[in-house]
Amino acid sequence: MTLQVTGLSKQINDRQIIQDINFEWAPGEIIGLVGRNGVGKTTLFRTMMNHYIAEAGQVSIDGEAIQQVPQRQQQLFFIDTQYNFLSTYRLWELPRFFGAVYSRFDEQRYTALLQQFKLDANSQYRRLSKGMRALVNLILALTSNATYIILDEPFDGLDVIVRENIATMVIDEVADQQKGFLISSHDLNELDGLSDRVLLLKDSRLAHDYNLEDIRARAKKIQLVLNDKVIPDVIKQQSQLIRVSGRVLVVVISDYTPAVDQKLKALHPVLFEELPLTLEDLFRANLAHDTGYQMIK
Repeated sequence: MTLQVTGLSKQINDRQIIQDINFEWAPGEIIGLVGRNGVGKTTLFRTMMNHYIAEAGQVSIDGEAIQQVPQRQQQLFFIDTQYNFLSTYRLWELPRFFGAVYSRFDEQRYTALLQQFKLDANSQYRRLSKGMRALVNLILALTSNATYIILDEPFDGLDVIVRENIATMVIDEVADQQKGFLISSHDLNELDGLSDRVLLLKDSRLAHDYNLEDIRARAKKIQLVLNDKVIPDVIKQQSQLIRVSGRVLVVVISDYTPAVDQKLKALHPVLFEELPLTLEDLFRANLAHDTGYQMIK
């Protein structure tokens, strides 16, 4: 089973927000969608869900367009955090609404998860804190039993504990390869250690589609202490400088080959240490010549 986004485009007030978006998404995958605020991440989600009518393109599941086969819509879940009907309702009321759309909605699990996180079923949605609303949104997503779950900036403004709870639930849910997640963020650190792939949205288009496992298999982050303050040619040509402090250099090399290793060690550094490689490091190395990279910082 695969979800395909093909040639999806949307204009708002004669402005092209997303254009010719193409990607595939399979159960068991956690995909991060990154880009600066206002680049069109939420518009992409709304268009995928038919909240906005696309000017071109379609979303298909196993070759069936969800616009033409409405039953397929049950396999895709998204709560628009800006525009939704939840505000005035109490938590115990929500299953009947979502159960009307998602035929496999698991009300028993919904109730159990509310109890697990000590959420009062009689609480009004709009009176919950931002973090608790994010948890309720995720609980609704999981108990909908949709195969493809979209989360729009789910970590924005949340404390560390709530973030960890959400990340843990997402990871646990994909373990059996039955669900997939598409998670947007403008902060790479929020997706680090969570995403299998990262899509970069820039200038209304998908500029990059990175398989992080493949990139990490080739890349390394190295800290070097050299004998003088002159930066050697091999570092200028083969790496991306992350930090320079006197004779101490921290570099990311996106294609770390035995030849590169030999050249670095031939410098006879005072210190040669491999450091943990973060998602931000990978993007710095791979987008070193892309001036738009600063938008996702």
